[in-house]
Amino acid sequence: MQKMTYALEAGGPKRLEVSWNAMWKDFTVKVDDRVVGRASGPKELREGKQFRLKDGSTLNIRLRNKLSGVELEILRDGQPLPGTSADPTTRLKNAYGIVFFISVLNTVLGMASVLFPASFWQTVGIGVPSIVFGLVFLILGLLVKRKSQVALWIAIAVFALDGILGFVFMMMEGVTPSAGGILARILLIIPMIQGIPAIRALKLHVKTIR
Repeated sequence: MQKMTYALEAGGPKRLEVSWNAMWKDFTVKVDDRVVGRASGPKELREGKQFRLKDGSTLNIRLRNKLSGVELEILRDGQPLPGTSADPTTRLKNAYGIVFFISVLNTVLGMASVLFPASFWQTVGIGVPSIVFGLVFLILGLLVKRKSQVALWIAIAVFALDGILGFVFMMMEGVTPSAGGILARILLIIPMIQGIPAIRALKLHVKTIR
C-alpha cells in the first residue's frame, strides 16, 4: 500500500492522509486519522471525487494523465494543498531542480572529458563548452530559485535550442537521433515550463498578503 500525507494549510501539521493499493485500488482519504472518503479505483479518481471536511471546506481529488505521467491533484476549496504536485511551491522546486540537474550533468561530463580524454566525448558533443554550459545553468538555477521568470525562460530556451541544434547536427552527419533522447528532453522541459505560472502564482500570493 502506498501512502502520502499533506498539510491542509501552509506551515500546518500533516493532517491529511491518502493511501491506495496497486493500480489506485481502494483509495482512502483520512483527516486526523478519520476516514472522510473512499474511491474504488482509477475510474472514479479520473472522474474526480469531492469530500466535505469537518471544518466545512471541500476537498477535491482527481487523477490526471499528464505527458510526464499520472498526477494526483488534491484541492481544498479550489486551491492545491501544500506539497502536492499542483502546488506552485512544489512546481517551482521541480523547475529549479531540473535546471540544477542539467547544470550538474553537463559540468560533470565536461570535467570527465577533460580529465579522461577520448574520441568518444567529441562524438557525443561533450567537452569544455559543456562545463561552461553547466556553469551558466548553475547561475540560472540560483536565479530561478529566487523566482526569476526571465531566468527560467532563458533556461528553457537555451536547453530547447541546444537540443534542436544537436539533433540537426546529428541529422547532417547521417545519424538518426534516438527517440529516447528526444523524449528525455521533453520530460525535462515540461517541469520547467510548469514553473512559469508557478512563479506568477507565488508572486501574486505575496502581493495579496501585503
